[in-house]
Amino acid sequence: MIFLTTNTPEDKRQFTVLYEKYRHLMQKTAEDILNDRFLAEDAVHNAFIHLSGHMDKIEEPESPRTKRYLITITKNTAIDIYRKINLQNHREVYLDDLRKKDVPMTYMETNMENEVLYILKNLPAKYRDIFLLKYSSCLENSEIADLCGIQEGTVRQRISRGKKIIGEALKKQEKCNRKMKRD
Repeated sequence: MIFLTTNTPEDKRQFTVLYEKYRHLMQKTAEDILNDRFLAEDAVHNAFIHLSGHMDKIEEPESPRTKRYLITITKNTAIDIYRKINLQNHREVYLDDLRKKDVPMTYMETNMENEVLYILKNLPAKYRDIFLLKYSSCLENSEIADLCGIQEGTVRQRISRGKKIIGEALKKQEKCNRKMKRD
């Protein structure tokens, strides 16, 4: 358990309530992204550390807004861990392959998963959160609308716009990759 040292007794009580109520949901959310129980535990732990510094953003532990906030923190933390591990693994394998083939190390192939995660992480929050709830948590549009307190049509619109932004970013990245290959 993470102990809050600078917060009020009320914040500590509220933190404990949040931990007990949402840790299993947060664990499931992180496991869906990382596919590893231990890494998911790290993600949940890091999410609670982040939360401990932002207790002022929690109004009511039982509210859908609080649940959405905790899920978003957990997803972002899990994505960060996934990207970091994936990038490390990609570099290690790639460098080993280069050494075996005696290829000069002037060019490294871009990892598409890292690009997509980077683009997703940098989406405007209103699109990213809806997108993650839809495709990472596999929620229906109506569930997302209820959770976020918005209309179902707004959910569909944000998913559509999020896809468009991601598509444009991937096209831009592909152009950059082709240009790097030519140079």
